[in-house]
Amino acid sequence: MLSIEDAHRILTEKLTFDPGKFYGPANDLNIGVGQLYLGIRYPIYSPETELYQTVEGAVYLLTHECDVDQRNARPFNTDLLICPVLDFRLFVEEYQNEFSEEVLISFISRLGLRDVSRVIYIPHYDENLPYGGLLYLNQICNTNIASLSKQSARRLCSVTSYGLQIIDQSICNHMLRPKVEAVPLMTF
Repeated sequence: MLSIEDAHRILTEKLTFDPGKFYGPANDLNIGVGQLYLGIRYPIYSPETELYQTVEGAVYLLTHECDVDQRNARPFNTDLLICPVLDFRLFVEEYQNEFSEEVLISFISRLGLRDVSRVIYIPHYDENLPYGGLLYLNQICNTNIASLSKQSARRLCSVTSYGLQIIDQSICNHMLRPKVEAVPLMTF
């Protein structure tokens, strides 16, 4: 059984970025892209019930700050795109029961190399993400800006411009990469 410490060591040995340059304070920043929050509710699909339920956890904000600036009253400025942050420890615990150690080690290595387009590893940040977290881009969803003001919500930090560049490149790679299958041609 792969320990969390060993899994984290394997991942960090393969990292293609400097985790020490990834985060900075978010205290004086307006709500917007690049910030991590704790205690935010978001939907998650339950295969057992075939329904969505809500859970509370860490999220990464994807919406640009000017699109949700409440001082600028206009249509469509109350919702935020978010990406849930899966604690790396929970990922290792859950998936080592489902996959062989060899498969898990291979996946973790590829994650460190940024070779998995749908998942981005973000490094540790204090006791809330002691081994880092995973942004699973296929779970991008939304929340209302009011959820950031709830008692359970807390702004954790912001990524730096360095961290933002790494995440943005990964998002572009995942969302804009060429299709494998050709789409039908259409003429006007």
